[in-house]
Amino acid sequence: MLSNLSKRMRHAIQLMRHSFDTAYSVVRSTWNELYQQLVQWRERPSFDWNRAAAKRAEEQASRLLNEKVRQQGTVSSFRERGDTEFSAEEWRIIRQIQSSVRTANRNNITRTAAYARIYQSYPELHWALLAHMVSRNGGWSMTDLQGEWLPRIMSANHRLWTYRVLERSNALIFHDAYPQLLLYAASRRAGKSLFHLLPAFGVSAFMTPFWDGFWVQQTSSLLTTALIINEQNVIEGRVMRNPTYRAHVLNEWDFQLHGWLQMNQVIFPLGVPSPREEEAIPLVGLNLENFTDLDERIAFGEKLYALLFHTPHIYNQAVRFMRAAPHTGSRADYWPHRFVKQAIPPDRTELSVTYRAYSPALTDVWKDEPARQIEEGDWFIDERMYRHLQPISAPLQADMTSSHDRLWRETASLAGFIHPSKG
Repeated sequence: MLSNLSKRMRHAIQLMRHSFDTAYSVVRSTWNELYQQLVQWRERPSFDWNRAAAKRAEEQASRLLNEKVRQQGTVSSFRERGDTEFSAEEWRIIRQIQSSVRTANRNNITRTAAYARIYQSYPELHWALLAHMVSRNGGWSMTDLQGEWLPRIMSANHRLWTYRVLERSNALIFHDAYPQLLLYAASRRAGKSLFHLLPAFGVSAFMTPFWDGFWVQQTSSLLTTALIINEQNVIEGRVMRNPTYRAHVLNEWDFQLHGWLQMNQVIFPLGVPSPREEEAIPLVGLNLENFTDLDERIAFGEKLYALLFHTPHIYNQAVRFMRAAPHTGSRADYWPHRFVKQAIPPDRTELSVTYRAYSPALTDVWKDEPARQIEEGDWFIDERMYRHLQPISAPLQADMTSSHDRLWRETASLAGFIHPSKG
């Protein structure tokens, strides 16, 4: 009993110290960013943004919206009206894309690889690289649930439901976005636009004008922003507002704890890690404060996009990592000096925060989820999302190397405090 109390006190002190360091780092980072914005805002470049193209897309989207309102149409009714208009060749393309999507939508590993393949074939599709990097982070979050620390903090049932939320979100976005990317590839091969086929895949009417415009003039930033808006709206109704997911995960205290402890980090590893190197490769990224807020998720995605493509060094090193480090879901993919894929021996009792922690490969700890029916319906019912169609700039402060290290030291201390007999 005394030993457990002593361990708990030790971990409590460590947790308080790490929490103070994190809070101090957040305040300092915020102040530095505000200061630099005041000093450098005139010199701070933003993405090339075609205002005329954005305006045309908005106007076309509004016309589609008005037509849908007049006809009381939905995604399904649009598809029914279009069925008879598709040629035999178009149906062949549709079925081929649907088959490819089903095959690649097996799990987080296959989705992440699919995004990388299509980006390397069509680098003008900026969203594909962004989706690849964010999907890697999704896989790391999934395996954290079965790794060394979170099983000591969260119950098995809550970890299972958290995995289901992450997996469902990951799968829904892929199911919606990947057909769009493949349809672009098919259009390139055919030498003509095939975007009139988008309704056959249940894609929101919101996306049609952006793909039509991209086919004429490749403004990658506008298309990427539209895809960010669309995909976050796709999961908003089907996951974030789903009563079952809200009851089991989104409203639970330990899910909220992720935001409080700065655990909702999305990181981009820069460079190629080596198991023989003791020094960590640098990380850049951002922290999402409120995962359940739609507008915040969209703004977060836009900032990540600007970060990834704005600075040549970040882009080049992130692409090097993508090509050199196959995605397994283990955090050892990027920091092998801090994480290992092998399970920790069961007789080890001391949980130091400096040794290499257990971070398993995803396929070793999670089975593939059976395919579930996708709820039909189009989220695009008004023009509220137009406000996100604005020029974006990269954040001035994005280094995450130290804060990511602190995150895992903090998590280890919290795990030791909750279960002192194991720490």
